[in-house]
Amino acid sequence: MRPLKYTIAILLIGSTLLYGQGLPIKSGLDTNLATVDANKNMRVTFGPSTRGTYYATAIGLVTTALFNLTIEAPAATGFKLINWCVGVSNATAAAAVSVTVNRRTTASSAGTLVTNEATATPSMSKADPADGNYAGVVRVTSTLGTIGALLDGTAFQVGTIAGGNALTPFCKSYTGEGAKAMVVAAGATNGISINVSAPGAGGLAAGAITATVIVE
Repeated sequence: MRPLKYTIAILLIGSTLLYGQGLPIKSGLDTNLATVDANKNMRVTFGPSTRGTYYATAIGLVTTALFNLTIEAPAATGFKLINWCVGVSNATAAAAVSVTVNRRTTASSAGTLVTNEATATPSMSKADPADGNYAGVVRVTSTLGTIGALLDGTAFQVGTIAGGNALTPFCKSYTGEGAKAMVVAAGATNGISINVSAPGAGGLAAGAITATVIVE
């Protein structure tokens, strides 16, 4: 005889199909779901990641010289860059600022070594307290390793301190539908740097770079 729990499951599935409710299709690799919307289009609903997720935060950075955030992979696992944001200060005179995201093929050095789970900036913190600390190296305004491919970038103009116009941070995400996040392979010599040029003399110590990575 078929176990009761299987009989109930079959009845529930049958009634769902009978009344046109449909069944979501779950990915076998993550928590994403595929469903058919009211217009009979297949849609993917992105679910929460089940992999280790980490937030790098560096704020209050000096902006009168180039500043950067470097994230290097753990020895045993790589990571994906999910998103990043940068903020800069106005300066004595209006100036152009460029932001670049580059691969790095050798390890960085010097700068400020970012602490896991720090209570103040800079910090590399985990989304889930049950996960281990980030096992790679994260530095702020470091001596950068060997530059690799330019992956992304932007440029904008800052105003003057006297003008008093606040700047809105610039953010970029790679989690949109159809997008593939930047992948960094395992190994201490593999990394990504987010680099911000200086807005010029008179800039306040108000620079900021944040980034989210998923380890896998």
